Amino acid sequence: MVGREKELRIRFAPGRCELVEEDVDIPSRRVLITGATGLLGRAVFKEFNENNWNAVGCGYRRAQPRFEQINLLDSIAVHDIIHDFQPHVIVHCAAERRPDIVESQPDAASQLNVAASANLAKEAAGVGAFLIYISTDYVFDGTSPPYKETDVPNPLNLYGKTKLEGEKAVLKNNEETAVLRIPVLYGEVERLEESAVTVMFDKVQFSNKSANMDHWQQRFPTNVKDVAAVCRQLAEKRMLITDSPVVGALRPKNAQLDCSKLEMLGIGQRTPFRAGIRESLWPFLVDKRWRQTVFH
Repeated sequence: MVGREKELRIRFAPGRCELVEEDVDIPSRRVLITGATGLLGRAVFKEFNENNWNAVGCGYRRAQPRFEQINLLDSIAVHDIIHDFQPHVIVHCAAERRPDIVESQPDAASQLNVAASANLAKEAAGVGAFLIYISTDYVFDGTSPPYKETDVPNPLNLYGKTKLEGEKAVLKNNEETAVLRIPVLYGEVERLEESAVTVMFDKVQFSNKSANMDHWQQRFPTNVKDVAAVCRQLAEKRMLITDSPVVGALRPKNAQLDCSKLEMLGIGQRTPFRAGIRESLWPFLVDKRWRQTVFH
């Protein structure tokens, strides 16, 4: 479903340009994507944006002009964007996911991967948003594959430990959370260094370059487009399962009112629905001869 909103646009004509207000279609399902400037975040934003969602992406250093610039460590900024946008779904892609960087900068990594995730989950709960937390296969030690959701995590490095702590933090702060563990990613990269799968390409295609490669660790490269599609399907499935409106402001499932206090005072009037709706719609019935079929 879509809504209609006004948008200011610049229209160019021969010899002049003018500012005009035009109607634009705005999808009513709202999703907020953190880390939208990254390899996975860009794919997630594109997937939702192309499938009838009003998607807003946020990033930090590379955010503008395409995405909102938000420091996830700034709790006020996080609160403001979530409460202003009122997303139905938040996909949390932002993280420090470079294991060697996490080892060398443990405090900064913990702040982003754990503390910021916990705060985001809390703010998401405040507006009733469904949170998808992107985690990693590195929460496991790699000794007993393949791993299921019920298997006990045992991360070997600090990166895996911070992501596992992040999982626990978001689940603690928001019951409406899905944790999605993903392996090494590849896809439409802006730089070959963005993915551990593509980083070696230059060294492979140019014979004058040498490289050391690990032949011990087994990885399972996954396309970011596939992960993005899973995120969207999770979001849409969740909205169907909850049987709640998928658009607009949140609404109570059953807000029936008890009129017994008025009735005890002898106050009240109850028009039968069939009679009331007939009276309301009668003026709009084009062919009054159909009244027997429509209203009886």
